[in-house]
Amino acid sequence: DISVAKWNSLDVYSMAKEHVTAEQLSAGLDRATHGVYHNSDRHLISPLQGDDSSSTDSGEGRFHHFSTRLKHVKRKANLLFHPNNASDDYTASAPVLAPPPVIQDEDDRLFHDAPEQKGPDFKEVLKNPIATVQSALHGASGAKFAETMDNQVIAHGAEVRLARAYDELKDAASDEQKVKAADNLEDLKKARQDSYVRWTMDRHVLTVRRVPPRTVPWPKSKDFKAKAEDGKTYRQWTDYGHHLLRYHIERYGDGYIDANPNLPTPSEEALNTTVERLIMTSTPYQMLLMNIRHIYRWDDPRKTATYLAAYTLLWAFDYISGAAILAFIWLVIRRRLYPPTIEDIRDEIKRSEDVDMTALNITQLIEQHGSHGWTDALRQDFGPWLLLQLDDLANILEIWRNFYEWREPRRTTITLVLLSALWLAITIVPLHLLIKISQFNLGVIFFGLFPIATRYPQYRLLASPMKWLFWRVPTDAEWAIARLQVEAKHRKKAMRQADLDQAKHDQDKDSVVSLGKYHCTSGSHHGDLHVNSDSVQYISAVRKNSLWELRFEDVVLLQKVGAGDGLRFVNTKDVEFRVAGLRSRNEVFTQIIGYSGMRWQVSG
Repeated sequence: DISVAKWNSLDVYSMAKEHVTAEQLSAGLDRATHGVYHNSDRHLISPLQGDDSSSTDSGEGRFHHFSTRLKHVKRKANLLFHPNNASDDYTASAPVLAPPPVIQDEDDRLFHDAPEQKGPDFKEVLKNPIATVQSALHGASGAKFAETMDNQVIAHGAEVRLARAYDELKDAASDEQKVKAADNLEDLKKARQDSYVRWTMDRHVLTVRRVPPRTVPWPKSKDFKAKAEDGKTYRQWTDYGHHLLRYHIERYGDGYIDANPNLPTPSEEALNTTVERLIMTSTPYQMLLMNIRHIYRWDDPRKTATYLAAYTLLWAFDYISGAAILAFIWLVIRRRLYPPTIEDIRDEIKRSEDVDMTALNITQLIEQHGSHGWTDALRQDFGPWLLLQLDDLANILEIWRNFYEWREPRRTTITLVLLSALWLAITIVPLHLLIKISQFNLGVIFFGLFPIATRYPQYRLLASPMKWLFWRVPTDAEWAIARLQVEAKHRKKAMRQADLDQAKHDQDKDSVVSLGKYHCTSGSHHGDLHVNSDSVQYISAVRKNSLWELRFEDVVLLQKVGAGDGLRFVNTKDVEFRVAGLRSRNEVFTQIIGYSGMRWQVSG
């Protein structure tokens, strides 16, 4: 148990005999507490900013006086030649409340060195100048955001200095060193909270209004009595109720009534402050969601199995809802009973500095990859997952609309039958049994379907209950492909009937139809891409040689590539064929999909 001497401004030596544990000095580590002022005499009685009264007649005092005069002259010159930049030309007559954080030059990394920030490579600039410039601009904007966050609220350096202060406290040998280390620790805790207050006030509080004094008195019964025509007295209950309502609103809710009924004026500053608030306020929720994700992905099988066993037991005794409320209450009480400790801060620092560990929130991501690299890391780590989720969301919305518009009548009818059966079950089955079934389904989805969807994304649609309900109701892309193939079928039939030679053959025979030839390049060769209803062939322009030919039944992937003029084919042997400079690329793409008559799955 590490002990330190309790600080007292009146008698340090007598109070040094009383000891307090380091755990007790953890008070104030939580940014939301006012515990940093338990030594109020020390924190609140501080020198005024700009106070020069400490000068003496000694050599040090004379030098301090000269230095002060020199700073005064420099401020005057700055005010004269750069009036817009002379923001520090003032003399405070009272201590500054929540002073802004002082930018420290010392090393602010505890476990790992800061990532090296590299600029764009010269070869990359020559190869992809536009993409390189765009990436540099994105990195610059991300660096500006990261710098603002780090200086104002993330304060990773403040966390590191706090951890080092605890190390100094542990290593202190004498009482004097312990007192000095304890004082430094208290100062760092206050400065850490000051930075959060300063960030909130400077960035987010743009306008305030004074809460007006109470003007509505308590309604008296005699003030709301009136006489009727027959001379009887009655109470005006409507006016009395309105007055009573105004009284209670003014007393209890005046601070929550917006004085300006108009909507806020949109501006870049207002948008930036709102985005910053959302990002920083959602940090605990980001960590919570990441922890939940680790649970349902079975990253730690023993931990997930424990949660599954607890859920099953609670489900069997019909206590899931009550347990959820108790768990929420316990989380809040535990925060009060067991506030953050220095070991918790060390763990956060370690995760923030180790690029091999998964960042649980955006602030840790910024510290791991630096102010210029965190945006690229965010795109690489979360971009594919986010793009997949957005794509699935768009597909679901298209499916709902196509279901409602009867794009596929047979599938809409089947879904309506299933919904009718669900309505019948809800009507007949008792409520408590419905709740139990619903909770069982939630457990299956969380512990069974979510792991499949996240660990094996190729099977995510098979593990989607929403997809089960709207089975084979098409998306817009699937409906467009079906529409093209229906039109192509009628076009092919009309083309065969118009051809006199083809009319001699059996009308049911699916003959090959030439769709056209398109000039393009394949590798270093110039030539034409000949497209038929069952194959595609590339013939060079010089010797009229067939460089390659693909039957559509051998094609496993057809992809648009390049800057709007390229196609890529991949066959069953994973051999790739490309064409470029195809001006009618989109037309060829739809012609192949429609006239081939094969089933195509949209994958991008």
